[in-house]
Amino acid sequence: MTDVNEHSPLRVLLMSAVPSRDPHSGDVTYTEQLLSHPPPGVEYTTYDRAVADGTLRELGTRRDVRSVLDHRRPGRGSSAGASGASAAGSAVASVAAATLRTIESRVRSSGAVFREPIRVMRADPAAFDLVHVHVFNTRFVGTSPPVVMSAAGPLEWLYAEAWGWSARQVRRANAFDTALGGMVDATLHARRLGRARRFVAFTEHLRDWVCAHGIPPDLVDVVPNYLALPAARHPTADEARIPRRLGFVAKDFRSKGGEEVLAAFEILRRERSDLELVIVGSQPPSEADRLRSAGIVWHAFVPRDELLQTVLPSIDVLLHPSHFDGLPYAPMEALAYGVPLVVSDHGALPEMVRGGAGRVCRTGDAADLVRATTELLDVQEHARARTAALEQFELRYSAETQAPTLRRSYDLALAPGRSDDAAPPQHLHARSAPAGGPSQGRSSEGSRPTLS
Repeated sequence: MTDVNEHSPLRVLLMSAVPSRDPHSGDVTYTEQLLSHPPPGVEYTTYDRAVADGTLRELGTRRDVRSVLDHRRPGRGSSAGASGASAAGSAVASVAAATLRTIESRVRSSGAVFREPIRVMRADPAAFDLVHVHVFNTRFVGTSPPVVMSAAGPLEWLYAEAWGWSARQVRRANAFDTALGGMVDATLHARRLGRARRFVAFTEHLRDWVCAHGIPPDLVDVVPNYLALPAARHPTADEARIPRRLGFVAKDFRSKGGEEVLAAFEILRRERSDLELVIVGSQPPSEADRLRSAGIVWHAFVPRDELLQTVLPSIDVLLHPSHFDGLPYAPMEALAYGVPLVVSDHGALPEMVRGGAGRVCRTGDAADLVRATTELLDVQEHARARTAALEQFELRYSAETQAPTLRRSYDLALAPGRSDDAAPPQHLHARSAPAGGPSQGRSSEGSRPTLS
């Protein structure tokens, strides 16, 4: 590991989804927020830039194998002695990674297990002091820098709660990842630390879950994904207005509770005909005229700048009765503008409305959503909740408070006293296979999970 001078920047390789190569999701937003508002003294390099400049290499790809084999040809840079042995070892590692990559790809493409592959990487320790892995399953080999992993939740939450996998399917997928991850000592998305030194959980709910599944609590830090918005600390105009506009922002209409929102709004509007509902992010049904006459404005897509600068500040209460979530950005963005929330009691969502920043309703219960929303439509309750929403954002989700907390996690990972070679791997599954061979492969890249 490179020594980090207290006066020099901490050079962190950010192995997280990027807009140029990965589908847009909350994970991409996480990357963008870290880049625009990094922890104090941190300089990030995204994985795509590192690959381009040669400081990060993925083993087992066709390009990697061709490069290694070409390098070993007579007259193409191979030599006797230590450098020749190093080249030979690199070739063996790449071919082994390619073999396992092919096998893994066949299994994952069958649909019987999680699609997200293990990516075998080698990072230049002279270029980076630390690696922050978010979302990806990885195995860093050789003398790569220390690793920190972060997540909003494990893959099994995504597959079971958003995509409807049965308990049996999830057990089978976890068994495969446990066996393969243990064999190659991989760092698996919110499930296995492997050689990572610390785990950053976005929520207390996730912290409790991973600790219950075997990770030592002293290796877990709760650091929410955070935001920095220009108007985050300023209430919207006209504080005395009567709350009448409800909002619902989600791409996944059903899994985020959209059906309950429509049912609840129909009931609420019987008592308050002046109420409006603004829906953003999902495809509307065909009967647009009926929606307008029912007080519903539905936008399939709104640019992010417009959402933040125009739509959210115009909303009085944001409804988010989700069936599936980690720590979502839309409710967090609403809090930043002093917009109270109604969230379901699913997972970590109740953490978002602590201190009176909103209300909690039962998951899947439209009648309880009506009850919670009605409370926030009271003028006095709404005014109190608006103040609490701003305070909640500033305390728990702002870049100003959370970026320094993330820096402390990085510093703990770099603290002396733990050697990756000396310590047994920490993991999140009691039946994990023993740690094994060095570099292993991955399948073709699956879609990115989005729990944030």
